[in-house]
Amino acid sequence: MSIRRMTLGSGYRYLMASVARGDAARSTSSPLAAYYSEPGTPPGRFVGSGLAGLDDGRGIAEGSTVSQEHLWRMLGMLQDPVTGRPLGRVPGAERTAYVDALKRVRKAPKTVAGFDLTFSAPKSVSVAWGLADEETRRRIYAAHVAATEFVIDYAERTVFATRTGRGGVVSEDVRGVVAAAFDHWDSRAGDPQLHTHVVVLNRVQAVSDGRWRTLDSKALFRASVGLSELYNGVLADLVTHDLGYGWEPGRRRHSPVEKWEVAGVGEALRAEFSQRTTEIDAAKDVLVADFAAAHGRQPTPREVLQMRQRATLETRPPKELKALGELAASWRARAQPFVGDDAQAWVATLAGRNDLPLLRAGDLAEAMLEEAARVSLDVVSGKRSTFTRANVFAEALRQIQGVRFASPDERTIMAERIAALGIGHAVVLTPPDMGYVPDELRRSDGSSRFRPRDSEPFTTQPLLDAEERLLAAGRAVDGPAVGEAEAAAVCAVDLPGRDHPLSGEQASAVCRVVASGRALDVLVGPAGAGKSTAMAGVRAVWESQYGPESVVGLAPSAAAAEVLSEAVGVPTENTAKWLAEAARQPSRLAELDGLRVALDRASPSLRTRALMSRARQLSADIDRWRLRPGQLVIVDEASMSGTFELDSLTAYARTAGAKVLLVGDWAQLSPVAAGGAFKLVATDRDDAPELHDVRRFRHEWERAASLKLRVGAKGVAGEYARQGRVRGGDRESMLDELFADWTDDVSAGRRSLMVAADTTTVADLNRRARAHAVSQGRVAEGGVTVANGSVIGVGDVVVTRQNQRDLGSAGWVKNGDQWVVTGVGRDGSMCLRREAGRGVAHLPVEYVSAHVELGYATTAHRAQGRTVDTAHAFVTSTTMREPLYVMATRGRESNMLYVDTAYDPDESTGHEKATRVDPAAVLEQVLGQSGVDLSATETRARERNIGTNPARIEAEGAALVAFGRARRGAERRTTTAPLPRL
Repeated sequence: MSIRRMTLGSGYRYLMASVARGDAARSTSSPLAAYYSEPGTPPGRFVGSGLAGLDDGRGIAEGSTVSQEHLWRMLGMLQDPVTGRPLGRVPGAERTAYVDALKRVRKAPKTVAGFDLTFSAPKSVSVAWGLADEETRRRIYAAHVAATEFVIDYAERTVFATRTGRGGVVSEDVRGVVAAAFDHWDSRAGDPQLHTHVVVLNRVQAVSDGRWRTLDSKALFRASVGLSELYNGVLADLVTHDLGYGWEPGRRRHSPVEKWEVAGVGEALRAEFSQRTTEIDAAKDVLVADFAAAHGRQPTPREVLQMRQRATLETRPPKELKALGELAASWRARAQPFVGDDAQAWVATLAGRNDLPLLRAGDLAEAMLEEAARVSLDVVSGKRSTFTRANVFAEALRQIQGVRFASPDERTIMAERIAALGIGHAVVLTPPDMGYVPDELRRSDGSSRFRPRDSEPFTTQPLLDAEERLLAAGRAVDGPAVGEAEAAAVCAVDLPGRDHPLSGEQASAVCRVVASGRALDVLVGPAGAGKSTAMAGVRAVWESQYGPESVVGLAPSAAAAEVLSEAVGVPTENTAKWLAEAARQPSRLAELDGLRVALDRASPSLRTRALMSRARQLSADIDRWRLRPGQLVIVDEASMSGTFELDSLTAYARTAGAKVLLVGDWAQLSPVAAGGAFKLVATDRDDAPELHDVRRFRHEWERAASLKLRVGAKGVAGEYARQGRVRGGDRESMLDELFADWTDDVSAGRRSLMVAADTTTVADLNRRARAHAVSQGRVAEGGVTVANGSVIGVGDVVVTRQNQRDLGSAGWVKNGDQWVVTGVGRDGSMCLRREAGRGVAHLPVEYVSAHVELGYATTAHRAQGRTVDTAHAFVTSTTMREPLYVMATRGRESNMLYVDTAYDPDESTGHEKATRVDPAAVLEQVLGQSGVDLSATETRARERNIGTNPARIEAEGAALVAFGRARRGAERRTTTAPLPRL
């Protein structure tokens, strides 16, 4: 399930445009048979319990047809679809034009009229549905409709809400939603894609007083993942119950979360019906060939961009509707190589494959539920330091996705039970209500309506304990140190291997770090502030007192550790690897003690030699993976280190009498595990050493602007736009332009970076880069197909994605290493050489197929810590501030931002071009979206501050007064009512 916001008037045309206009629209026969020969899709139907409040209380029957006028009144005017009377506040009255950061008069932002909840069947279900006979198609369709309506009904009871009171301080239950459901058959590319757009009106009636108000969209988005998982599970149950389909898990291309598909619908067949339209690329290739023939050379990337734009216009299909029968015939033809001549017979073979019982809630033992709850809580708490019940509920649904239930209610009961057990082992961070809350302002479960449902943050006690230990270590001053005078003397001269000393700011920070005596210290600095140079200064000062090899470096990845080693000149390691090896020390010591006993009694022999060799190896390993008194452990990019990692590392250091220094920037990316510890420790004190002077950028304005970008300051997006650093357009044109600009930079000899926040976009950019390299003759067209579907051949730039210490020369193969392919074996193996520096590797086919990707573009996570000449970053409205900051600060000379101004969260089911917005406005939205992982300790303090905020206390008090006044008025009306006549 995806969610699109719909502003006034948006979506109206595309929803009505596909509705059949002929007899099918008026037919009362089978909902699918009527459209088999009639072009178009069924008219919308009304759904939702909120329909009862329409037409002056007379209501609208669920399932009744949505007319053009109905939909226009709903989405265009926020009116009652029958009477035309406004539902609540008239839209637009409170919105005015404004002047943006570029001094341009802008239109007022449009009112949100509704939310398009698009329920899309898994690809395997859509393929089976599209190829099946009429009866099977009808049954799959019925299961899809039932699953959709069940989820809407569930959301009405547990998710949908509105806000009342000053500042929306009271979360109110609603009488249901007013919605219109539109069924569609295919994707934007014409592939089978059974999906339903459920347009939920942004007006609901509060249970308390029946007044029409706006929907609480935060509650909806908070629950969206759980609702999506619920739809998938319920649909699978219903299809299995009716047709006996089996299900099997599969890997997602860009996610570790399993995706369940119908057993028997193979990946190749699903891929055939998951392709984007290739007409544009084919037409572009023809234009490129014609150009080469006419000019005797291949076109430049800029010329190819112009050809692609021309091809887009020339291949734009006419807006026409197709009958389901016509679509099905084309689908059967495309499926023929995979399923044979009789697609319907093939679909029939999918039935009866389920061998799992259809369970009821009482069929699972309590111990099994406890285990599922433990796993759900571990998964959620392992990813983030704080979480909500909605997060645990969504994970509980994932844990039971492979189980089949007898009914949707049984699945829901089970998931809620597992979530409740999981939350029971968590720690709530919201303090209890301080004042009196009457029963009428509490929900049936006892929770206060002053808090939106499922919004309370939770954590685990082990995480809180780890954070407390880190805070204690950061406050302790019994660690090793260097005298201030000695430190100042080292900082005053050139650093070893460098022809310049530290700057005054860097020297000050270094002296404060080494002389503090803190067992756990920090060094904070924004992007480009010279943290690497400062770390080199720390090393020089520390070794002046504690000697060579007294400084150890750690980083979040092996590739980052290698960069740290080159910048600072100390032995480095991946943090996770170091901790894993350190945890093995007790077993090494025990084995070494046993070997010493055996050697004391041994006589010369081959066996004794082997024992001695093993003892020497153990001694070397023990020495390598231990800390000594007086050592300094530098953890670079510490914001990307998990809380439990830092806690374990600090414990080892404290035991050994060593010091830990965390270096990084809390405004950059968080770890994939529960994090927030770096910011917690850094902000626990007022005197944390910090660098402020940004040195990376060639342009003075960018130095100051990057600091504003770091904290999301208002107006900074306009500053980047004024400097010509922002471009806007639809996704495809922005990726084309980004790639063309990157190619120009590379051709000019600049070190340049293509970067995006998500792996899908990185894959798209890699595809463009490879196609261009092939057309230029620099890369072989054929090669090996790897896990993400890309073809890699000789000449390609690739990245390895898993550490493999037994592969490679002049440095082993690391996650994040960049290589150039020099050879491809017949078995799919590869020979590589490092893109920069010496070293080669021969990778076996097993490694290549699973852990090698094209490396022309990179994600924001892999880009953090890198510095290049120019950077080209792709941005959408869903990008968070921290990835934007990282992507916009990699280049010394320039950092260009390519903004998708027509973002669609689910492109395959979007049937209308999204409304374009100003790119600077998109950037301002992104800057207001922080995705940083806050520590549990900081979150608990924030929750306490919210509860004691004077404005909130006043708003809650006003709500209590208003509630009391309304209750007394109702009591007076009851007592003064006239007695009935006898």
